[in-house]
Amino acid sequence: MTEQKFWSIINKSLEQNAPGSDSQYRAIAQSLSSLSPDELIGFENQLNEQKAKAFTFPVLMANFILQSYINDDIFEDFRLWLISFGELRFNQILQNPDILADVCDITDPVDDITGEGLVFAALEAYEAQTGKNDFLKQTTQPVEPEIEYDWPESTEGLEQAMPGLFKRFWDKNRSYELAAD
Repeated sequence: MTEQKFWSIINKSLEQNAPGSDSQYRAIAQSLSSLSPDELIGFENQLNEQKAKAFTFPVLMANFILQSYINDDIFEDFRLWLISFGELRFNQILQNPDILADVCDITDPVDDITGEGLVFAALEAYEAQTGKNDFLKQTTQPVEPEIEYDWPESTEGLEQAMPGLFKRFWDKNRSYELAAD
């Protein structure tokens, strides 16, 4: 599957649905149900490529500011959620993650940020069509790049790095990862 076709499926799902919403993920699953097994493998490979593109320190820092906590699973879920915004917005976020303060419509970052609807969408469509459970063996996982973790030494450093996100979402009561200032 080409990157263009991958993004056309994601972008079409946004025509009547909010990014990261259950209805958007249902629309994606509906689109995937009409694809061939090879196309489903291609979709998953493209999804993995886009997740790898988002494996950057600025995106990780944005995730931390929004949810006040980070681990591998949360960061993967966050990157999938970013993909749900569609190609244009996804690329804008990669260039400047602080724009999330202006473009995401969430009230509780811990509960509202989820990319879970993308995690198994292609796999489930593949298994429904083929009756086989060999999907993941046929997909490729790109190597995630090494990133330099350049954490600020204080919350003021986080605020300087991403002022919009920090102002809108930072919850000092929920965060326990940074040492007290």
